[in-house]
Amino acid sequence: MPPTSPTDEEIRAQGLLVVEQFQACAAAPDDLEAARAVEEGLARLDALLREGAAAS
Repeated sequence: MPPTSPTDEEIRAQGLLVVEQFQACAAAPDDLEAARAVEEGLARLDALLREGAAAS
């Protein structure tokens, strides 16, 4: 079965998660774990957006 493209809801949820992660990072700028979470969240959002664009 071929992989399915992400839903709008999946993309929206990941975008909101990234916003929350950025807020946590801004609240604790020296927290390297928070910075890593932002990087991972952005990478996941980027992947979702690319998958969605490729499916269009």
